[in-house]
Amino acid sequence: MKKLFSILSFLAVSVGTFAQGAHDFKINEVFVLGCPKCCPATAAADSSAVAGDMVKDCQKKPAFYLDEYGEPASWIEIENTSYSTHEIRNCFIATDRAVLNPDLSAPEREQLMSIIPAGDPRTLISGKQRITFFVGNRNRGTLHTTGAVQLKAGEDNWIAIYDGNAVDLLDSVTIPALQPGQTYARLNGNTWQVCEASEATPNGPNQEYHNDKIREFKEKDPYGFAMTLMCMAVVFTCLAILFLFFQGFGLIIAKLVGKVAKPVVTPVVEAGERVVEAAKQGTTETKGIPMETYTAVIGLALHEYFGGTHDIESGILTINHEQTSWADKSHELRTIPQLHHNN
Repeated sequence: MKKLFSILSFLAVSVGTFAQGAHDFKINEVFVLGCPKCCPATAAADSSAVAGDMVKDCQKKPAFYLDEYGEPASWIEIENTSYSTHEIRNCFIATDRAVLNPDLSAPEREQLMSIIPAGDPRTLISGKQRITFFVGNRNRGTLHTTGAVQLKAGEDNWIAIYDGNAVDLLDSVTIPALQPGQTYARLNGNTWQVCEASEATPNGPNQEYHNDKIREFKEKDPYGFAMTLMCMAVVFTCLAILFLFFQGFGLIIAKLVGKVAKPVVTPVVEAGERVVEAAKQGTTETKGIPMETYTAVIGLALHEYFGGTHDIESGILTINHEQTSWADKSHELRTIPQLHHNN
């Protein structure tokens, strides 16, 4: 029972971890092939020479991110927004709003979506990395969707990502009608913005370009001298403001403390001054004699009264000699040795 419980617990944690990783996938940027003549299906119907010229023209436009076969196509970029590596295989991409119908079963919903097949190492996405899927009428591999996913030029397009169970919606976005060459990119958080062809970043991080003031400032100050001066001016201005603030604050606090402490400190100071003055001038009992002199005289009088520092000596030695036996040599040995004579 313990082993069975451990296995079930491990499976539950594993499923929860996988689900959490799947929810980290977000649609990051979308490009809709705006020129109908550039569509590979349409180009194939024309002569080979015309089709070749169309492909070359598409290659000159940065937003036309070519697939492995060198053909332009619409594409959907998905980002792993976490810092961990997650697998996107077996997830689904959908562009048909019919999948939102709650009455549909999972198999019926799968028919309206394109699955991301397994077996390709590119579907293992590292943290903060992206993968781009091409949208077309033909399935040419892992990075190409099936015919169930379509993006229509000149119209609003709805795109969604579903988990491997074809039930849990991971992310969705509605793409407005774009002009040829434009992309729709997700910037900070969930802020979306239309980008021009030169601003498209397939498989790369999106950046905010549509800031006319920043662009104008870069054009007028290409070397950054004005920016440096502005930053220095801001720093020194802030320091000056802080200096004035603390100076004024210190003066105000000093005045407030002085008003509060004066009634308490003044009596103490005055009493101390009176004590010092009395010590210098003498009290009425000393009759004007300084306290130091008065104390010295009293101390000398007491010293003389008690006999002074030394005793009065007569100068006569009083040590008398007395004979003792302490220096007797016989006391040096415990036993007197006996002399033995040999006959």
